[in-house]
Amino acid sequence: MASRWQVVLGLTAVGIAAAPPIVYTSQHGVQFRNLRVVTEGVLYRSGQLTPDGLKRVIHEKGLRTVVTLRTSRVAGRASPDAWEEEMCAARGVRHVRIVPRLWSPDEAGDVPADEAVREFLAVMDDKANYPVLVHCFAGVHRTGTMCSVYRMEYDRWPCERAIEEMRTCGFDPIDMRDNIAEYLRGYQPRWKRAGSGAAAGRIE
Repeated sequence: MASRWQVVLGLTAVGIAAAPPIVYTSQHGVQFRNLRVVTEGVLYRSGQLTPDGLKRVIHEKGLRTVVTLRTSRVAGRASPDAWEEEMCAARGVRHVRIVPRLWSPDEAGDVPADEAVREFLAVMDDKANYPVLVHCFAGVHRTGTMCSVYRMEYDRWPCERAIEEMRTCGFDPIDMRDNIAEYLRGYQPRWKRAGSGAAAGRIE
């Protein structure tokens, strides 16, 4: 018989286009913050899971890589999810920390977030890393942006469809902080740049 978590996750995969962000709770009270399927067996997304929740997802989904988009806001202080590194190492799971950066251009016209996107694409380009879980704290803005890039790069979704999926996962269209939507609308997937022969995209 399928576990309650498996049933809930399965329903989430089916209803992702209309489902609001939900904190899922198993029969044992373990929280799975905004846990969703992006592509089964390839990419999952979430907010910060509890230690018990992460253990269970690693076991049930066979995760090989966990990508965290969280870091400490205080220099010299450990990241709030530092415990994940030890847990992943003990289970043979690769742990990748991608430092979040601003989505808006700096004074030189460069976009700091481009480097974070490059790091994420490097993980997703290597199928040996699958299945991958990517998360931030709430699983909405940072995670949503990376998953939108994934949709445009690998599934060849148009930008507005990717942004709409962000909204179903909790992104508020009124809350355009850090110019996330503007960044995505200006993003050129690598396949599109290669097809046009132009270097229009910001990421090389």
